Amino acid sequence: MASVKDDSFIIEFEKFYQGYSQMAAFNSLTEHGGGGQASVMTNMDVLAADYMTQGPGLSTLTNGDQDGAVDELINYILDKAVSDDKTYGIGPTKLFEISAASVANAGDFPRTITGATDGSSVALLKGKLYYFFNKSSNADIGQFDLSSTFDDNWGSTVPTGAAALQDAPHPVATKEDLMVFGNGRYVGTYTDATTTLAPSKLDFGNDAIVADVAFQGNQWIIAVNSGVSGTNKNSSNIFLWGADATSSILDDETGAGPQKIGFIYPIDGTIFVAYQDLTTTSGFKIGFVNGRKITALGYYAGALPTFAQKTMFRDTILFFAAGLTYSAGAMVESLPLQLSQIADGGYATGGAIAAPFGTPMVASTDGGSNHKLANFANYGVNCTWKSIVVPTLRGRERGYIDEIIVVTNALGAGASCALTVEYNQGVSSSTNTMTIATTGKTRHKFTPGIGDVEDFRVALDFSGGSTTNPVKIRKIIVLGNYRE
Repeated sequence: MASVKDDSFIIEFEKFYQGYSQMAAFNSLTEHGGGGQASVMTNMDVLAADYMTQGPGLSTLTNGDQDGAVDELINYILDKAVSDDKTYGIGPTKLFEISAASVANAGDFPRTITGATDGSSVALLKGKLYYFFNKSSNADIGQFDLSSTFDDNWGSTVPTGAAALQDAPHPVATKEDLMVFGNGRYVGTYTDATTTLAPSKLDFGNDAIVADVAFQGNQWIIAVNSGVSGTNKNSSNIFLWGADATSSILDDETGAGPQKIGFIYPIDGTIFVAYQDLTTTSGFKIGFVNGRKITALGYYAGALPTFAQKTMFRDTILFFAAGLTYSAGAMVESLPLQLSQIADGGYATGGAIAAPFGTPMVASTDGGSNHKLANFANYGVNCTWKSIVVPTLRGRERGYIDEIIVVTNALGAGASCALTVEYNQGVSSSTNTMTIATTGKTRHKFTPGIGDVEDFRVALDFSGGSTTNPVKIRKIIVLGNYRE
């Protein structure tokens, strides 16, 4: 990152694929990390090996807001296509039919679900759609034959073992003819071959909530939080259960300790976990199950995402937290795992995130009458990035920044990025304009002439840029010297 010769220094910022500094969630002025790591970022794409650039923008789907079909927050979107260019989502009171570019706003959709007050999840099993929702008291499962027939109280009236469900979140996963779902303190099952519903197949105790369920490696994976009232400490566990979902005995258990689990996500044999220590206000962690413990990979600020707020994008886990979209992982195995904030989420409150047609879509609301469902599209311009803080004190001597060189792609028309230097713990900032904007240029040279620098970081702002021609930052080189 840095080299020093006599009284001069050269600081290079590159390898931006490293994402956040591990300490960024705790200290926005952190000095910890490498030259490509960020102390702060907003909507930045750092997934490529050779550069970083503006994160994706958002484009609202046709009929995708309150003036069309989406007049409530979509809580969950089925993360797979049910048929060509068609999937389904659920809001507090309605079932939505969604394509890659639009939300159905005619015929049966959006469908108002009888008695629904808080839609929870949607699952596809043996050619039928099942939708889980809470009511003013208890909960139910609806069934749709993907043609024209809806049965909003199917779960409480039709299958063998029909019964109302708990008023709770209902994460759900399917395999062949089996559906396994969270039901408050219980795990429930539905077996299509025998049309049998068992809503309380496993009981984890009266202070437990099933946070998420998944299937991988011929086993069901169940995440359970216990003692989840308010900000009290939790005792959380991840359980493995036999593939036939018939035994009352669990196969294995991983303890998360006094944590709260948001979601689990199995990928290529590894179970990734989002979890939170409620004794800290610094956010949450992403980790993976390592034997009978969870190994942390990195830390995020923001609210703990739920089972409805995760998907895959460019071989990384994409998830919602506090109305923003984050990424964890690496595009190729040779790159280290990165943690980054890649795109906006729309309004401040995020709902579901999914990529059933390849391009991620995110649902959000402002908490009032405004709601929307939007796709990633082109590039955003509400994008910022700040490096880690670099100290430039040497005994009595302080730094003087002579020159900054920024290496980019050959810029297209309208591409623009403003560069500033924040120094002395962010109290001071460069006043001269350093704009990376010349069309066709790849090397941009500035002479800021900033003195009395005890520490500094480079800050980038893309708000004056283009949604179609991005600025791709390949390297930033800062040249300076020490002066008493």
